[in-house]
Amino acid sequence: MIMARFACCAVLWLSLGLLGCDQQDEAEVVSPTVDERAKVLLVMKSLVNPFYAAMEKGARQAAEIRAAQLIVRSGTNETLVEQQIEIIDEHLASGIDALVIAPANSVEIIPVLLRAHQQGVKVVNIDNQVDPMAAAAAGLPPIPFVSVDNERGGFLAAKYLASLVDGEAKALVIEGPRSAKNAIQRRNGALAAFEQAGNIELVAAEPAHWKLEQAYALTKQMHAKYPDINLVFAANDMMALGAILYAQENELSDWLIGGYDNIPDAASAVKSGWLKVTVDQQADQQGYRGVMTALDLLESTSVDPTVLVDVLVVTD
Repeated sequence: MIMARFACCAVLWLSLGLLGCDQQDEAEVVSPTVDERAKVLLVMKSLVNPFYAAMEKGARQAAEIRAAQLIVRSGTNETLVEQQIEIIDEHLASGIDALVIAPANSVEIIPVLLRAHQQGVKVVNIDNQVDPMAAAAAGLPPIPFVSVDNERGGFLAAKYLASLVDGEAKALVIEGPRSAKNAIQRRNGALAAFEQAGNIELVAAEPAHWKLEQAYALTKQMHAKYPDINLVFAANDMMALGAILYAQENELSDWLIGGYDNIPDAASAVKSGWLKVTVDQQADQQGYRGVMTALDLLESTSVDPTVLVDVLVVTD
Protein backbone atom coordinates (compact mmCIF):
# COMPACT_ATOMS: atom_id res chain seq x y z
CA MET A 1 0.00 0.00 0.00
CA ILE A 2 2.83 2.32 0.91
CA MET A 3 4.58 1.53 -2.37
CA ALA A 4 1.37 2.23 -4.26
CA ARG A 5 1.06 5.64 -2.59
CA PHE A 6 4.69 6.42 -3.37
CA ALA A 7 4.22 5.49 -7.02
CA CYS A 8 1.10 7.63 -7.20
CA CYS A 9 2.91 10.63 -5.65
CA ALA A 10 5.87 10.16 -7.96
CA VAL A 11 3.59 10.27 -11.00
CA LEU A 12 1.89 13.38 -9.62
CA TRP A 13 5.21 15.15 -8.94
CA LEU A 14 6.47 14.23 -12.41
CA SER A 15 3.27 15.52 -14.01
CA LEU A 16 3.47 18.79 -12.09
CA GLY A 17 7.12 19.15 -13.01
CA LEU A 18 6.41 18.65 -16.70
CA LEU A 19 3.49 21.05 -16.51
CA GLY A 20 5.76 23.63 -14.87
CA CYS A 21 8.34 23.20 -17.62
CA ASP A 22 5.69 23.67 -20.30
CA GLN A 23 4.44 26.84 -18.61
CA GLN A 24 7.97 28.17 -18.17
CA ASP A 25 8.82 27.56 -21.83
CA GLU A 26 5.64 29.32 -22.90
CA ALA A 27 6.36 32.29 -20.61
CA GLU A 28 9.87 32.67 -22.02
CA VAL A 29 8.50 32.88 -25.56
CA VAL A 30 5.74 35.36 -24.75
CA SER A 31 7.53 37.63 -22.24
CA PRO A 32 11.32 38.02 -22.77
CA THR A 33 13.31 38.92 -19.68
CA VAL A 34 14.98 42.31 -19.32
CA ASP A 35 18.38 40.72 -19.95
CA GLU A 36 17.26 39.67 -23.45
CA ARG A 37 16.77 43.28 -24.53
CA ALA A 38 19.56 45.07 -26.40
CA LYS A 39 21.86 46.64 -23.82
CA VAL A 40 23.11 50.11 -24.84
CA LEU A 41 25.65 52.09 -22.81
CA LEU A 42 25.52 55.88 -23.16
CA VAL A 43 28.65 57.61 -21.85
CA MET A 44 28.59 61.40 -21.66
CA LYS A 45 31.05 63.97 -20.35
CA SER A 46 29.18 65.18 -17.27
CA LEU A 47 25.68 65.65 -15.90
CA VAL A 48 26.67 68.95 -14.23
CA ASN A 49 26.00 70.72 -17.53
CA PRO A 50 22.23 70.71 -18.29
CA PHE A 51 23.10 70.10 -21.94
CA TYR A 52 23.85 66.48 -21.10
CA ALA A 53 20.68 66.08 -19.06
CA ALA A 54 18.77 66.99 -22.24
CA MET A 55 20.89 64.52 -24.21
CA GLU A 56 20.03 61.76 -21.73
CA LYS A 57 16.32 62.57 -22.03
CA GLY A 58 16.40 62.09 -25.80
CA ALA A 59 18.40 58.88 -25.47
CA ARG A 60 15.86 57.44 -23.02
CA GLN A 61 13.02 58.26 -25.41
CA ALA A 62 14.75 56.29 -28.16
CA ALA A 63 15.42 53.34 -25.87
CA GLU A 64 11.79 53.26 -24.75
CA ILE A 65 10.50 53.33 -28.33
CA ARG A 66 12.80 50.47 -29.35
CA ALA A 67 12.39 48.47 -26.10
CA ALA A 68 16.11 48.58 -25.37
CA GLN A 69 17.91 48.63 -22.04
CA LEU A 70 19.79 51.93 -21.67
CA ILE A 71 22.60 52.42 -19.17
CA VAL A 72 23.65 56.07 -18.67
CA ARG A 73 27.04 56.96 -17.19
CA SER A 74 29.25 60.06 -17.23
CA GLY A 75 32.40 61.55 -15.79
CA THR A 76 32.34 63.99 -12.89
CA ASN A 77 33.37 66.83 -15.19
CA GLU A 78 33.64 67.44 -18.90
CA THR A 79 37.40 66.93 -19.28
CA LEU A 80 37.98 63.63 -17.44
CA VAL A 81 38.39 61.22 -20.33
CA GLU A 82 40.12 58.79 -17.94
CA GLN A 83 36.82 58.29 -16.12
CA GLN A 84 35.03 57.63 -19.40
CA ILE A 85 37.63 54.99 -20.29
CA GLU A 86 37.18 53.28 -16.90
CA ILE A 87 33.40 53.30 -17.29
CA ILE A 88 33.55 51.73 -20.75
CA ASP A 89 36.05 49.04 -19.69
CA GLU A 90 33.84 48.19 -16.70
CA HIS A 91 30.82 47.63 -18.93
CA LEU A 92 32.79 45.77 -21.59
CA ALA A 93 33.66 43.30 -18.84
CA SER A 94 30.04 42.94 -17.69
CA GLY A 95 28.64 42.85 -21.23
CA ILE A 96 26.96 45.39 -23.51
CA ASP A 97 25.69 45.26 -27.08
CA ALA A 98 26.25 48.87 -28.14
CA LEU A 99 28.10 51.97 -26.97
CA VAL A 100 27.09 55.59 -27.62
CA ILE A 101 29.93 57.92 -26.66
CA ALA A 102 30.27 61.69 -26.30
CA PRO A 103 34.04 61.76 -25.73
CA ALA A 104 35.79 64.22 -23.44
CA ASN A 105 38.91 63.89 -25.59
CA SER A 106 38.88 63.23 -29.33
CA VAL A 107 42.07 61.13 -29.33
CA GLU A 108 42.60 59.56 -25.90
CA ILE A 109 39.24 57.77 -26.08
CA ILE A 110 40.24 55.80 -29.20
CA PRO A 111 41.97 52.74 -27.61
CA VAL A 112 38.93 51.81 -25.52
CA LEU A 113 36.64 52.26 -28.54
CA LEU A 114 38.91 49.87 -30.43
CA ARG A 115 38.58 47.35 -27.59
CA ALA A 116 34.81 47.69 -27.79
CA HIS A 117 34.86 47.15 -31.55
CA GLN A 118 37.07 44.08 -31.19
CA GLN A 119 34.54 42.59 -28.76
CA GLY A 120 31.75 43.03 -31.32
CA VAL A 121 30.15 46.02 -29.60
CA LYS A 122 28.50 48.50 -31.98
CA VAL A 123 29.94 52.00 -31.43
CA VAL A 124 28.29 55.34 -32.22
CA ASN A 125 29.99 58.71 -31.64
CA ILE A 126 27.86 61.73 -30.67
CA ASP A 127 28.48 65.40 -29.79
CA ASN A 128 32.28 65.70 -29.97
CA GLN A 129 33.83 63.84 -32.88
CA VAL A 130 36.53 61.23 -32.42
CA ASP A 131 39.56 62.29 -34.46
CA PRO A 132 39.16 60.37 -37.76
CA MET A 133 42.86 60.33 -38.66
CA ALA A 134 43.96 59.16 -35.22
CA ALA A 135 41.23 56.52 -35.22
CA ALA A 136 42.31 55.18 -38.61
CA ALA A 137 45.95 55.10 -37.50
CA ALA A 138 44.93 53.05 -34.45
CA GLY A 139 43.02 50.55 -36.59
CA LEU A 140 39.53 51.65 -35.57
CA PRO A 141 37.12 51.47 -38.53
CA PRO A 142 34.93 54.52 -39.24
CA ILE A 143 32.06 54.81 -36.75
CA PRO A 144 28.77 56.68 -37.25
CA PHE A 145 28.80 60.26 -35.97
CA VAL A 146 25.77 62.23 -34.74
CA SER A 147 26.25 65.90 -33.89
CA VAL A 148 25.89 69.40 -35.31
CA ASP A 149 28.04 71.58 -37.55
CA ASN A 150 29.92 73.18 -34.66
CA GLU A 151 31.93 75.50 -36.85
CA ARG A 152 28.75 76.85 -38.41
CA GLY A 153 27.19 77.28 -34.97
CA GLY A 154 30.19 79.25 -33.72
CA PHE A 155 30.18 81.34 -36.88
CA LEU A 156 26.48 82.21 -36.61
CA ALA A 157 26.70 83.19 -32.94
CA ALA A 158 29.77 85.37 -33.47
CA LYS A 159 28.27 86.90 -36.61
CA TYR A 160 25.22 87.95 -34.62
CA LEU A 161 27.43 89.52 -31.93
CA ALA A 162 29.33 91.42 -34.62
CA SER A 163 26.06 92.74 -36.05
CA LEU A 164 25.37 94.44 -32.71
CA VAL A 165 28.65 96.36 -32.71
CA ASP A 166 28.39 100.09 -33.30
CA GLY A 167 31.81 101.08 -34.59
CA GLU A 168 34.56 98.72 -33.47
CA ALA A 169 34.99 96.10 -30.75
CA LYS A 170 37.78 94.29 -28.89
CA ALA A 171 36.93 90.61 -28.57
CA LEU A 172 37.81 87.79 -26.20
CA VAL A 173 37.11 84.20 -27.27
CA ILE A 174 36.79 81.72 -24.40
CA GLU A 175 37.59 78.29 -25.80
CA GLY A 176 36.81 74.79 -24.64
CA PRO A 177 39.61 72.22 -24.27
CA ARG A 178 42.00 72.30 -27.19
CA SER A 179 41.92 68.50 -27.23
CA ALA A 180 38.19 68.54 -28.09
CA LYS A 181 37.33 68.79 -31.76
CA ASN A 182 34.00 70.56 -31.18
CA ALA A 183 35.75 73.24 -29.12
CA ILE A 184 38.23 73.83 -31.93
CA GLN A 185 35.44 74.03 -34.50
CA ARG A 186 33.41 76.56 -32.50
CA ARG A 187 36.47 78.74 -31.98
CA ASN A 188 37.34 78.60 -35.68
CA GLY A 189 33.79 79.53 -36.65
CA ALA A 190 33.81 82.53 -34.32
CA LEU A 191 37.18 83.73 -35.58
CA ALA A 192 35.98 83.47 -39.18
CA ALA A 193 32.91 85.57 -38.36
CA PHE A 194 34.99 88.27 -36.66
CA GLU A 195 37.39 88.38 -39.58
CA GLN A 196 34.51 88.65 -42.02
CA ALA A 197 32.92 91.48 -40.02
CA GLY A 198 36.05 93.60 -40.34
CA ASN A 199 35.36 95.74 -37.27
CA ILE A 200 36.26 93.20 -34.56
CA GLU A 201 39.78 93.03 -33.16
CA LEU A 202 40.60 89.73 -31.46
CA VAL A 203 42.71 90.48 -28.38
CA ALA A 204 42.80 86.96 -26.90
CA ALA A 205 41.54 83.40 -27.39
CA GLU A 206 42.17 81.16 -24.38
CA PRO A 207 40.64 77.93 -23.00
CA ALA A 208 38.52 77.66 -19.85
CA HIS A 209 37.76 73.93 -20.28
CA TRP A 210 33.97 74.30 -20.40
CA LYS A 211 33.86 75.50 -16.75
CA LEU A 212 32.06 78.54 -15.35
CA GLU A 213 34.60 79.31 -12.63
CA GLN A 214 37.56 79.05 -15.00
CA ALA A 215 35.81 81.34 -17.49
CA TYR A 216 35.15 83.87 -14.73
CA ALA A 217 38.84 83.85 -13.75
CA LEU A 218 39.97 84.08 -17.38
CA THR A 219 37.62 86.99 -18.12
CA LYS A 220 38.90 88.82 -15.05
CA GLN A 221 42.51 88.20 -16.08
CA MET A 222 41.99 89.25 -19.71
CA HIS A 223 40.02 92.37 -18.75
CA ALA A 224 42.85 93.47 -16.48
CA LYS A 225 45.30 92.92 -19.34
CA TYR A 226 43.05 94.35 -22.07
CA PRO A 227 40.70 96.90 -20.43
CA ASP A 228 39.10 97.77 -23.78
CA ILE A 229 37.47 94.33 -24.16
CA ASN A 230 33.76 94.75 -24.82
CA LEU A 231 32.78 91.57 -26.68
CA VAL A 232 33.06 87.95 -25.51
CA PHE A 233 32.23 84.74 -27.33
CA ALA A 234 32.33 81.60 -25.19
CA ALA A 235 32.29 78.14 -26.76
CA ASN A 236 29.67 76.91 -24.31
CA ASP A 237 27.05 78.49 -22.07
CA MET A 238 28.70 77.52 -18.80
CA MET A 239 31.72 79.62 -19.76
CA ALA A 240 29.49 82.41 -21.04
CA LEU A 241 27.79 82.48 -17.63
CA GLY A 242 31.21 82.88 -16.03
CA ALA A 243 31.90 85.91 -18.23
CA ILE A 244 28.44 87.31 -17.41
CA LEU A 245 29.08 86.93 -13.68
CA TYR A 246 32.27 88.98 -14.02
CA ALA A 247 30.50 91.60 -16.13
CA GLN A 248 27.66 91.89 -13.62
CA GLU A 249 30.02 92.29 -10.69
CA ASN A 250 31.82 95.08 -12.51
CA GLU A 251 28.72 96.76 -13.99
CA LEU A 252 29.83 96.12 -17.57
CA SER A 253 26.33 96.15 -19.02
CA ASP A 254 27.60 97.37 -22.40
CA TRP A 255 29.50 94.13 -23.02
CA LEU A 256 28.26 91.89 -25.83
CA ILE A 257 28.44 88.27 -24.67
CA GLY A 258 27.55 85.15 -26.64
CA GLY A 259 27.44 81.47 -25.72
CA TYR A 260 26.62 78.04 -27.10
CA ASP A 261 24.18 75.28 -25.95
CA ASN A 262 20.99 77.13 -24.90
CA ILE A 263 20.92 75.61 -21.41
CA PRO A 264 18.13 76.94 -19.13
CA ASP A 265 20.30 79.50 -17.29
CA ALA A 266 21.56 80.81 -20.62
CA ALA A 267 18.02 81.12 -21.96
CA SER A 268 17.18 83.20 -18.89
CA ALA A 269 20.28 85.34 -19.45
CA VAL A 270 19.18 85.97 -23.04
CA LYS A 271 15.80 87.17 -21.82
CA SER A 272 17.46 89.47 -19.26
CA GLY A 273 19.77 90.93 -21.92
CA TRP A 274 23.08 89.89 -20.37
CA LEU A 275 23.56 87.15 -22.96
CA LYS A 276 22.98 88.41 -26.48
CA VAL A 277 23.01 85.08 -28.30
CA THR A 278 23.37 81.36 -27.76
CA VAL A 279 23.14 78.32 -30.02
CA ASP A 280 20.68 75.50 -29.46
CA GLN A 281 22.30 72.34 -30.79
CA GLN A 282 19.29 70.21 -29.80
CA ALA A 283 21.04 67.92 -27.34
CA ASP A 284 17.93 65.78 -26.96
CA GLN A 285 17.95 65.05 -30.69
CA GLN A 286 21.63 64.09 -30.57
CA GLY A 287 20.94 61.61 -27.76
CA TYR A 288 17.84 60.28 -29.49
CA ARG A 289 19.49 59.78 -32.87
CA GLY A 290 22.63 58.34 -31.31
CA VAL A 291 20.71 55.54 -29.59
CA MET A 292 18.51 54.96 -32.64
CA THR A 293 21.63 54.61 -34.80
CA ALA A 294 23.17 52.12 -32.37
CA LEU A 295 20.02 49.99 -32.38
CA ASP A 296 19.87 50.13 -36.18
CA LEU A 297 23.43 48.78 -36.29
CA LEU A 298 22.45 45.92 -33.98
CA GLU A 299 19.65 45.04 -36.40
CA SER A 300 22.07 45.22 -39.37
CA THR A 301 20.17 48.20 -40.76
CA SER A 302 22.25 50.54 -42.92
CA VAL A 303 22.98 53.90 -41.27
CA ASP A 304 24.34 57.23 -42.46
CA PRO A 305 28.03 57.73 -41.58
CA THR A 306 27.26 61.28 -40.41
CA VAL A 307 23.99 62.70 -39.08
CA LEU A 308 23.95 66.46 -38.49
CA VAL A 309 21.25 67.98 -36.30
CA ASP A 310 20.30 71.58 -37.13
CA VAL A 311 21.72 74.40 -35.00
CA LEU A 312 19.29 77.12 -33.93
CA VAL A 313 20.44 80.67 -33.14
CA VAL A 314 18.65 81.96 -30.04
CA THR A 315 18.48 85.72 -29.49
CA ASP A 316 15.27 86.23 -27.48
